[in-house]
Amino acid sequence: MPSQKKLNFGCGDRLSADWVNIDFHSKNKCVQRVNLLDGFPFPDNYFDAVYSSHVIEHFDQDHGLFLVKESYRVLRPGGIIRIVVPDLESSCREYLRILTMNTKDPNKPKLYSWIMLELLDQLVRTRPSGHMRSFVESAATSGDTGFISYIISRTQSAGWEIVRDKPLLQKIKSISPEKVFTKLIYLYLKAVSWLIPKNIRNMVFIETGIGERHRWMYDSYSLSSLLQVAGFANITSLPYNQSAISGFNLDLLDSLSSGKPYKNNSIYFEGQKC
Repeated sequence: MPSQKKLNFGCGDRLSADWVNIDFHSKNKCVQRVNLLDGFPFPDNYFDAVYSSHVIEHFDQDHGLFLVKESYRVLRPGGIIRIVVPDLESSCREYLRILTMNTKDPNKPKLYSWIMLELLDQLVRTRPSGHMRSFVESAATSGDTGFISYIISRTQSAGWEIVRDKPLLQKIKSISPEKVFTKLIYLYLKAVSWLIPKNIRNMVFIETGIGERHRWMYDSYSLSSLLQVAGFANITSLPYNQSAISGFNLDLLDSLSSGKPYKNNSIYFEGQKC
């Protein structure tokens, strides 16, 4: 049987050599640099499977639909799309649970602070990492193992590390022409922002990088509806470790070698091009 042609768009660092991996930036020789909003540079009916994890929430609704329609276009009839996004419903249910906790519960203030960040920080932040980074750093150094475990359970299963700046030598070794070009663009934009009065600068100028902020959020209903509008049929919600894509779990895209999910609090939907 001929090998499947599989596309992973917006792959970031989560990729497999058995897939065609594309993203805005390429930090790996297995990743093709592609402006996703220009459309996928592949012919119609080309792939057997299309996959994307934690990507479309970084685009507004119109662009999210565009990317899913592009997935439909490049899939052959019978091909499968698999889309993974953060679960808005899970965050909302956790928010309501914490909101209704007894005000005398000593854990409520810190749990409430976290869930508000989980819901809103990536939607509204204007600087890299927003308020979430400092919050996580503070929690990590607090020695509160129970709270640390809680945040891990709300984010990922792979463990948790404080985000630290890389040593200077490591930064120098990782320099590439693409990174220099991208840095120059951000420096230019930073210089332009200085023309804006400081007291309103954060209200009109966003310093976060491409792909950091969330532009929309999805639950099971809205993600299923999105796939349906794009033309997909047989839309199904699945666990992280089940897929109609042949051999999917072997690529360790949604799961770790330990068998745990790569990202907690996600929803996994598949649809078929008929």
